[in-house]
Amino acid sequence: MEDQSLAHSHGTAVPSEVVTEMLRTPWSDVYRISPDGQKYISPQCLIGTPVQKITEDSDYWMPRWQSLESYLAQEESEEKRKRDSKEQLRLDPYNKDFAKKHKLHMDNVSKQRKIREIFGHDSPYHPNQLVSKHHLPTDGLCEQEFMYKLACKVSDLRVLHDKGELAMDPWDFLRWRIAKKIQSMFTMSAQSGKDIIKRIIFSICEDSSSKSASKHYEDPKLRAAIIRSAGYQGRLASFRKAGDRNRVTKIKTNTNTGGIGRITQRRSKLDPVPSALSRESALSRESALSRSDKRQKRLSQPSTYGGVNAYRAQQQQRDNSKL
Repeated sequence: MEDQSLAHSHGTAVPSEVVTEMLRTPWSDVYRISPDGQKYISPQCLIGTPVQKITEDSDYWMPRWQSLESYLAQEESEEKRKRDSKEQLRLDPYNKDFAKKHKLHMDNVSKQRKIREIFGHDSPYHPNQLVSKHHLPTDGLCEQEFMYKLACKVSDLRVLHDKGELAMDPWDFLRWRIAKKIQSMFTMSAQSGKDIIKRIIFSICEDSSSKSASKHYEDPKLRAAIIRSAGYQGRLASFRKAGDRNRVTKIKTNTNTGGIGRITQRRSKLDPVPSALSRESALSRESALSRSDKRQKRLSQPSTYGGVNAYRAQQQQRDNSKL
């Protein structure tokens, strides 16, 4: 059952036209739902998964799964810890423990905001519907690091969707690529991915050495799509190879939107590191502007979650035409 298209792409650059063709894959080529419209019957790794977003009151919910609602409810208290640690650091700016503590809370708040953006109350997505429960670990996927990894990928794919390059809903597209990866690692259809799903989430967009154990979990095509999105966002430098970590890199980003190339510089270890407070100030300004822009864009556009809805509309049209 090995997915040859994935296997042959390892260790080689994926041609742009191959990525473009993958991004154009329509939802109807991948997904099938039950006649009553309630559950997925294809792809295989989603069989039995509800189409609508689950809640903790759903029959589908497993008691031992970690709670998404409880996680989202922690955001306010983490924001307070960030403010308190900032004040501590302001009073003692050379205290390394305070700086480390403040950075931890800054990172947590940043992750929580991204997770809320993708999996919050207004979102149709739930982490535990990434694959069917047959492939989920006992505690589910509502843990910060896993949700953050998924949220970042969905956010990157939204850029491609907004540009008209990605035909499928970003969440559905990511689920499809993860389902393909799981199935490529099975020798029998009844196997469970519960022991590998977390590893796949962390590794699927990585580019490790050919001898690395992680190579088996990677999807070069998906990585190439994410890198294309990063190019549009001006952050290609985040995809440097490990050997380039300690030097300044200059990457020219050419997009097909008519914009000029952008030069991105990475700081070497010899360069001075700005303080946690100054970094936070800059990040806060950028984050506020980014959230405002994204909010306005979302308000001015219809929902992008059109896969199932479009399918149902087409089904209704066909039924009406038979009358």
